[in-house]
Amino acid sequence: MDMNRLAHLEYPAPKIALSTDRIDAHGAEIIEGSFEVLNIGEGELVGRINSCADFLRFSPETFSGNKISIGYSFNMEGLSGEHQAVAVIMSTGGEKTVKFNVKVSSAELITNDSTKIASLEHFLEYVRKSPVAARRLFVQKDFMILLFNMGYSSMDIYEKFVTDPNKERAVDNFLVFNGLKSKAAIVVQEPDVIMNVSQGESTATGGIALRKTAWGDAEADLHVRQGGDWLKLSKNRVTDADFNDDNVAEVDYVVLADKIKGRSVAIVDVQCDTPRQVRLQCNISGAFDARLDRESYFFEDRGRLFLKNNTGNDLMIDIYCENFVKFAAKRYIISAYAEIDFVIKFSSLRAATMAFRKQLYVTTQIHVRAVATGVDTVKRMRLKLWGGA
Repeated sequence: MDMNRLAHLEYPAPKIALSTDRIDAHGAEIIEGSFEVLNIGEGELVGRINSCADFLRFSPETFSGNKISIGYSFNMEGLSGEHQAVAVIMSTGGEKTVKFNVKVSSAELITNDSTKIASLEHFLEYVRKSPVAARRLFVQKDFMILLFNMGYSSMDIYEKFVTDPNKERAVDNFLVFNGLKSKAAIVVQEPDVIMNVSQGESTATGGIALRKTAWGDAEADLHVRQGGDWLKLSKNRVTDADFNDDNVAEVDYVVLADKIKGRSVAIVDVQCDTPRQVRLQCNISGAFDARLDRESYFFEDRGRLFLKNNTGNDLMIDIYCENFVKFAAKRYIISAYAEIDFVIKFSSLRAATMAFRKQLYVTTQIHVRAVATGVDTVKRMRLKLWGGA
């Protein structure tokens, strides 16, 4: 009888196999990985793995089973260059060897301007100091190798950031993801704006100030939702390059005042991570503003009329009132500003008539009129006149 065949039938023999017999690795300080020991025979495979190099360790060193994952770890601290090692695996299913070829890489990077980067914090400072150079470095193979050598655990996320065509945004998102900075938000410095435009002006200008809450990438689109017929923006998109050293970006606008009558409101939507809104109210003022020094006077009194010229040119005004309100003239030419005195003097007959009727006061109006650029502007001011001083 064939004894070998009999032994095989009575005692099933395991047979060892490996997922790989050669491992190439590179990195700095600690390099880790794994391979599998397989039983392609019968029964159970039992064995041990021995390292011939002090810097190479295995876990577990002994094993049993039919599919065992063996972890390896290289401690390359203090080493440089390339190193080779052989692991011998002895088992009930035979003997195998695994060859290791390890290249020690430095966990630091020296940029073209001699800046040393050995951590994500170093990269953060480099972004702040040299943002353009940092964006170039971010997509280079040297930076990817640096992350690998540092043992960076989110290489898949980094690879997604690298594919972003907007490299400013890619770097900023990478730093935010790793907790190195907060995401910059955009706020409107003055969300409610009131603009007074003098009558006769065809255009007026202003600006919408946007501020970043932190340094880094920030973008916003601007859209005039209401009032687009008279409000024109200088740009409809703001990017990081538009913000100055104080993190403020200014979007200029032009108001087509000749398309507005009286008062109009425009709404500008600022579309960013947190949508914002600007409300712009434009008031078309008359050729002038007028007011009195007070509202109530006596039958014999003095008062003063204040006038503000809004046209930018000399303005002729006409004053209309009852005969007991007396100005030195009925027509004046004013420049930017004027104060005009007047006198109130009731006749004795009129005063006596009111006393007889027990009428305590009387009301009247002063009308001020001017014509500028073909537009007639009239201001009416009400006075209350009381009997007795």
